[in-house]
Amino acid sequence: MKKLFFFAAAALTLAACTSEELNVQTPNKVEDNAAVNFDVYVNRGVTRAGTPNDINNSNIGKIGFGVFAYYTNDTQYSSSATPNFMYNQKVTTTDATATTSSVWTYEPVKYWPNEYGDAAISDEIDYVSFFAYAPWTAVAPTTGKPLTNSSLAETVQHQENYNIVGVNKNNATGDPIIKYVVDTDPATSVDLLWGVKASGSTETSIAGTQLVPSPEVGMPFIDLTKPADPVDGKIRFNLKHALAKVKVTIDYIDDAQTPAGPAAKKLNANETRIYVRWLEINGFAMKGALNLNNEEPNTPNWKDYDSNGQNELVFPTTTRFNDGRKDTKEGTQNGQANNELNICLNDSIIENFASTEKKDGKIIFGAKKNCGVTAEPQLVFGGDSTKNGGYFYVIPRNQGETVDIKINYDVLTLDSLLTTNLSGTKDRGSEIENQIEKLDIFEGADFEPGKVYNIKIHLGMTSVKFEATVEPWNEITNEAEVDLPDNQPGSGSVTPAPAPATVAEALAATPAITSFKYTLVGGTDTDATGTLTTETTEYTNTSNPSLNGTYYKFMRANGTNFVWVKSDAAIDGTTANTILGQNETVSGWTLKLAPAE
Repeated sequence: MKKLFFFAAAALTLAACTSEELNVQTPNKVEDNAAVNFDVYVNRGVTRAGTPNDINNSNIGKIGFGVFAYYTNDTQYSSSATPNFMYNQKVTTTDATATTSSVWTYEPVKYWPNEYGDAAISDEIDYVSFFAYAPWTAVAPTTGKPLTNSSLAETVQHQENYNIVGVNKNNATGDPIIKYVVDTDPATSVDLLWGVKASGSTETSIAGTQLVPSPEVGMPFIDLTKPADPVDGKIRFNLKHALAKVKVTIDYIDDAQTPAGPAAKKLNANETRIYVRWLEINGFAMKGALNLNNEEPNTPNWKDYDSNGQNELVFPTTTRFNDGRKDTKEGTQNGQANNELNICLNDSIIENFASTEKKDGKIIFGAKKNCGVTAEPQLVFGGDSTKNGGYFYVIPRNQGETVDIKINYDVLTLDSLLTTNLSGTKDRGSEIENQIEKLDIFEGADFEPGKVYNIKIHLGMTSVKFEATVEPWNEITNEAEVDLPDNQPGSGSVTPAPAPATVAEALAATPAITSFKYTLVGGTDTDATGTLTTETTEYTNTSNPSLNGTYYKFMRANGTNFVWVKSDAAIDGTTANTILGQNETVSGWTLKLAPAE
């Protein structure tokens, strides 16, 4: 195409000499100088037309869409291309509602490359690739960052680092990227769309004598050449929603009452409050980079935000929304120990003591401000529920993955009889932390762009109930007779327990008998006093099994020497009991024992 520009300049120089040469070199038809024209249709999906934040055919004309165009001369589009034909070009129409007959305009007007046909100076084909997005956002070309000093109409889609937060720079190579951060406030959350070829569109391009195939339906316009009909030919974009639209509400259901209407039982707000501590949602992303060159028909090509669209956006992705309190329970968030920043949660459902109505350090439980979770549904993420129907936009997950929710909340109940204070107050009462989760909340249904989803969280509140009955006395039917003294002669006498007969019984008696008069037959002790101990030894005699058994140590009168006496040895004072010596062998002596008086 550089050759063509050079030749056109030469033609203008020759015009001062001969008009014939000028006529030869200029295009032979007015149509050959036709400008690049656009047409657009906003895909409705299942969103509702007319809401402030939805982009549709009734407001796209005023908001406008942006176009990135890449002229690649005689080579096809590649990752080395730059937006050198159009950069973030705003395209609008003055029609109140966009239709197929609307006239779309932009400045400065760009013209199709003319290098084809008999007047061409080469056989090369010139290519231009077009990508579109909406809403158009004013950015600084050298940085790609949104401008903040433009009119409201230009900056409504950029709100304090949310929504559209940047595009690729004007010298960046590769596919155009739209960086997006989810804004959970329905009043400011912004729809995002990208442009593809619409179904039924019949654009054809021509290069020399060959027709260039039209792009596939649902794909961007890559490697276009000058239209076969350059005057009426338009690039017809079908703008499709790249986001899903969600609304998340929360309420409680007391004692398993149905959530329908005022029939549901309500907690006593003067006694009990429910506050959300944090909420986790797994399954949609809070930020991403939309590549306008989608890889699959009619499917948004979301990439990783932090890599500026170079890497894949990995799912599942989990986002935790916190209440922002300092209470030593949350851990570390953004380097601030025990102080998780409040990310988007509705002030009304969190225990925000800075704004909760209190008096003398105590919560006014009956107050309406910061009343916590109520029986009536509230937006979990706050904002104006009258705007956009309470919906905001999120980056949908990949197909086949589940959306899961986990919630942590406190139940506070006033009770002056308790000794504990509710956190951050002088109120006495109980404060119970709860955590529940629900996996695959859509039960296998895909979470897709261009569709509306309602997530309704119902906290089931079951009161502690009591029931009591008095147990009757149990009548004992068994009878027992006890004979008491009857003042008769001999009455009240007590039959003494039998005296111990063996060494083992003496030790088992109460109290135990351990002091004995003894005669060691064969030894030198006669009518001496010794002591029976509980120390035992086991003896086995294979030639005389009658001697086998347990033997107790019996200390002799001198307190040093001892013998072993069998557990069944008699203590009647006359029986000569076989004994063992200190070496635990049969000594040949016998022992007569009798309890000492």
